[in-house]
Amino acid sequence: MQIISVIVPVYNVEKYLRQCLDSIINQTYRNLEIILVDDGSTDSSGIICDEYAQIDARIKVIHKENGGLSSARNAGLDVCTSGGDFIAFVDSDDWLEPDMYETLHDKMIKYKADIVNCGYYREYKKYREKCAIGQDSVYMGADVVEKSYSSPYVCYAVWFKLYRKALFDEVRFPVGKNYEDMAIFFSVFEKAEKVLIISECLYHYRQRKSGIMAEKFNEKQLDIIYICREHLNYVGKKYPKSLDVAKKKKISSEKYILNAILISGSNNSHLVTELRCEIRIKLKFILCTDLFGLYEKIILLLVTSNLWLYRKLLMMKRKSVKFDFFE
Repeated sequence: MQIISVIVPVYNVEKYLRQCLDSIINQTYRNLEIILVDDGSTDSSGIICDEYAQIDARIKVIHKENGGLSSARNAGLDVCTSGGDFIAFVDSDDWLEPDMYETLHDKMIKYKADIVNCGYYREYKKYREKCAIGQDSVYMGADVVEKSYSSPYVCYAVWFKLYRKALFDEVRFPVGKNYEDMAIFFSVFEKAEKVLIISECLYHYRQRKSGIMAEKFNEKQLDIIYICREHLNYVGKKYPKSLDVAKKKKISSEKYILNAILISGSNNSHLVTELRCEIRIKLKFILCTDLFGLYEKIILLLVTSNLWLYRKLLMMKRKSVKFDFFE
C-alpha cells in the first residue's frame, strides 16, 4: 500500500489539536506517515504531539524554534524519509472526514492524477459553509495550469489536496511571507499533468479570530498584493489566455486590503489613495469584463468615486453580519 506523508505544522493550538490529530490517526486509509512540526509552541501543543507519538508509531514529531507556517511545512517536507508516494498538509486547528485520504488516494489512482482537490466546509461556531464543485472535473493536457489557475474550486490552499510527492522535490514554501500557498502555486502545478477536482467535502476549515483572514490590517497582509502582482507578470508572459483572470485576482486583492484598512481604522491614507488609484486605472477592464458580476462592478465603481459612502456601506454590512468565529 502506498504511503501518504501528512505534514501538520503546530503552533499554540492546544484547544483544537486533539480533534485534529484524532481525525488523522483514525483515517480509513491506514498507511500514513504523520509528521507533526511543533513550531516553538508556548502552550501544551508540543506535549500533546509527543503524547500522540507514544500511542501511534506512524507519528514523527519535530520540535523547532518558531519560524512561521512556511518554515514548519518546509521542516516537514525535509524529513519525509519513509519513501512516501504522496504528500498532504493539514492545519492543526482543522479536522478531516474519516475517509478523506482513502477517497483522495483512490481517485488519484483511478484517474492517474498528480493532484486531487476535494471540497471543504468553512466551520464557524454555530454554522458551516459548503465550498465544493457540483461534479468531478479533470484538467489535463497543455492547459492544465491555466484551467487550475482560473478555477474557483482549485484555489491556492494546500490543505484540501493530495499531491504526488515528486511535485515538491524542488519546491519549498517562502519563509517570512503570508499567503505562502499562493506563492508556490505555479511551481507545483506546472509539474502536474493531470488535476482532479472532486465534489465530496472532506476537510473542515475552522474559522478563527486569530487567523490571517480574520485579523485586522497589518502590513504583512500586503504580501497578497505583491504575490498577485508577480502572478500577473508571470501569467502575461507564459499563460496569456489567463491574463484577465490574473487581473481580476489582483484587483480583488487590492479591494481586500482596502477593506481591511477601512474596517480597522488604520491611519494609512497614502495606501488607501494608492489602492484606489490602482483600481481606478483598471475601471474600463472591470466594467467590460464578464469576470465581475454587476454587483461587484457597482462596488468597485463606488470605491473609486465615493470613498465615504463606500466605507459607510462596508461598515453597515459588517455590522449586519454576525461573525461567529472560534477563539
